[in-house]
Amino acid sequence: MQIFQDAAQKIGDIAVEAVKLELAAQGHRLTGALIDSVTYQVKQTSNGALVEGLLLDYGIPVNTGVPAANIPFGNGGRGRTSRSGSRSGGGNASKYIAGLTLFAKLKFRVPQKEAQRIAFAIANKHKKEGMPTQASKRFSKTGKRTGAIQDGLEAVEDKIQEVINEVLTAYINILFVDVFKSNLPNVRVE
Repeated sequence: MQIFQDAAQKIGDIAVEAVKLELAAQGHRLTGALIDSVTYQVKQTSNGALVEGLLLDYGIPVNTGVPAANIPFGNGGRGRTSRSGSRSGGGNASKYIAGLTLFAKLKFRVPQKEAQRIAFAIANKHKKEGMPTQASKRFSKTGKRTGAIQDGLEAVEDKIQEVINEVLTAYINILFVDVFKSNLPNVRVE
């Protein structure tokens, strides 16, 4: 039904704006890519409509954080040397270090070599504290660096509930009108 689609669009708009604002307030705005990626799509279901939130993949660990034990960087930052002589921090360490290097270049506007040094320093800190680090809270206006999705949605919970109440009221009215029309064809319902 179109009424559910329209309500889902309204809810999606409200939710996306709230999550974007919370990500920015928590300080996750270096390039703006994560905030710009927050969007939604509405899927029609047999019961009505579903609002599905979307964002860049790295938004999930930004939202949830990563425990120190799960940081893909091994041996206290020294890495391991394989039989071929290549160094590895294990797992996805090279992608992780590459991401941190890019972050350092953008954040601190330093050359590649300095960015790599900063990346390894950050990786060592992450390996001890997890991500985000305690010190990163200074970039947040809320004092938080995780939970932006939940906090954003919680902030607009009343607005979303209002849209749901409106659509349910309208749907119930449609049902009553249909019942009256089918059972009492001579009664005029407006």
